[in-house]
Amino acid sequence: MDKAYLKKLVIARLKTIPPNISFSVGSYGDYTRDELIREVKDESPVGKEFTEIEIQMLIDTPKIVRRLSEKAASSY
Repeated sequence: MDKAYLKKLVIARLKTIPPNISFSVGSYGDYTRDELIREVKDESPVGKEFTEIEIQMLIDTPKIVRRLSEKAASSY
């Protein structure tokens, strides 16, 4: 995928989160929403790591939902 598109996608998702929420990004420490937006825009090591994490989560979400749905259906 286009790197610029992925960056815009991650920033758009971050903007939907309240500004008082903080995130822990691996060994980099804690960041506010606005700090992470700046890191992603600047393509810093933290921004790149967060972008990779976010994109992987988007890829994995349908699989997680499917497993949860199957588990819920089997418990009825």
